[in-house]
Amino acid sequence: MRFSTATPDFASYDSQVGGTAFSAWVSNYSVRRASVAIAFLCVSGIMLCQSHFVSSINPARHVVFEVHNRNMIDALLLFGQQEHLGIGIDYIDAAAFQQRVTIQLRAATVADVLEAITHRFGYRWSTNGRVVRITHTGAIVGSRNLLNTRIAKFKVSEMPLEQADCNLKVAFYFALNPKSSGIVGDCPYGGIEYQIGGLDLKNATVGQILDALVSQHGNGAWVVQQPPWTMDKDLGYGLWKVLAYDRADGEYSRALQVRGLGLQNR
Repeated sequence: MRFSTATPDFASYDSQVGGTAFSAWVSNYSVRRASVAIAFLCVSGIMLCQSHFVSSINPARHVVFEVHNRNMIDALLLFGQQEHLGIGIDYIDAAAFQQRVTIQLRAATVADVLEAITHRFGYRWSTNGRVVRITHTGAIVGSRNLLNTRIAKFKVSEMPLEQADCNLKVAFYFALNPKSSGIVGDCPYGGIEYQIGGLDLKNATVGQILDALVSQHGNGAWVVQQPPWTMDKDLGYGLWKVLAYDRADGEYSRALQVRGLGLQNR
């Protein structure tokens, strides 16, 4: 399988884009309690159920976005950080890291921005609830892609995003190695500002669970770290990485451990 790394022309987009205090407190308290109780993504069987408290992404919503000389991955995550959108990238190639994009969009839509970032690289996007999924026609589909591994049960309480991701990696390991007696290691603990609420999912794929983690509060993204032709095996350094939106420099792609794409500079 071969992948084109030809650099497309750079382009710049610019388009003209009553009651008492006590009763109010009670009402707000009730909403908060209700949100904690039901504002989470759940799975029953293979069906995803998302609380109505979590609004969906509106691709027609007007936004202003500007990015200069960034690769596709960083441009996407900077947009997700700005707009509080969870993003999942299930395919990577050399172009996503090495080729650069400069965009200036005024009063455009969410769809305009996503299209401007991804289309030139041959990628496509879709939305599901509060997550934007980025993929490519070259992505492996079906059971040969380990992102489609099903986890019988994944349940976590409120915790940091990175810790929940570590729990998923443990569940993923045992799904691939059901006879294993255990693994050694600790889950990292992130800052409180990058928390997720509780999740209780059954028979969901790894990709669906990752979408659920980053979409709850729109405070992070997940990106695969393996070349597309290796997505049927775990190479041992992490099939994916979850990234909290916490980088002041916006260079999220530098945190990815990617091998096999012939990357010299990012």
